[in-house]
Amino acid sequence: MKKTILSTALALTAGFTTTATWAGPCPDTLRFADTGIEGMEEMVRAFGPFGDALGEAVGSEIEFFPVSDRTAAVNALQFDQVDIILAGPSEYAVMRARQDVQMMVGIERAEYGTAFVVHADSDIHSLDDLRGKEVALKDPGSTTGHIVPSWMLVEAGLDLDRDLNTHLLDGARFEALINRDVDAMGSGVRDVARLKERDPEGAYRVIAESDTMPRDIFVARGGLDEACVAHVNEQIMADAESLMDAILGPGERDKYTEARFVNDLTEAEFDMITEAYDLVGLPLD
Repeated sequence: MKKTILSTALALTAGFTTTATWAGPCPDTLRFADTGIEGMEEMVRAFGPFGDALGEAVGSEIEFFPVSDRTAAVNALQFDQVDIILAGPSEYAVMRARQDVQMMVGIERAEYGTAFVVHADSDIHSLDDLRGKEVALKDPGSTTGHIVPSWMLVEAGLDLDRDLNTHLLDGARFEALINRDVDAMGSGVRDVARLKERDPEGAYRVIAESDTMPRDIFVARGGLDEACVAHVNEQIMADAESLMDAILGPGERDKYTEARFVNDLTEAEFDMITEAYDLVGLPLD
């Protein structure tokens, strides 16, 4: 059985290098990364079963490419260090602005949007009420935790530099709101339930919610043979259910619970992210 290459270093340490070749339009090895996963250990834990299943389906070994953050993942694709990246809408908007990339299949997620939440006893009832307030966001480049909430604030008529203070707190955003260190949190819709799980005695209220976001997307580097890209797309859709089970199996990608693979993505659906970057004054390139 073909196995995912966990790292070149591991193979060399074991004194083993693969010499097998696989029939099909793709290279013997396809290098894969995810913009939401940092480091090799995390990649192996989250995507090990998926790498094995995808390799079996397409006829290539899947080699994980570790990244330190979202920017590193985008740069890896730009400099041909990786063949395929699973990216969120925000990362894809950056990728297509910087380089020649190929759109592949996507993942349609349930409850994928941004919500602003406050304590139930707060006097904040709308985004406009956030003037002069402290707002916790997620991490730089997060679609639902940074780009879209920033865009929503600007659309509501707020100046991000003068009218309020936003803080990119990543995982600490929950505690910041629970402890009332901030007045509101702008993050993914699913994070509202996570907030209530962390503070079951607390009471919270959503004051604004975005439309559903564009789908996550598999992105191929521009130089990857189009026949290979088409083959990977075809095989993923042909084996969509078991491949999604492989992603969900390790329990590290719960954001894909109730998600499904789709092959009807268009460039136009990501234009809202490009427009959001422009509106909030963040460079894509």
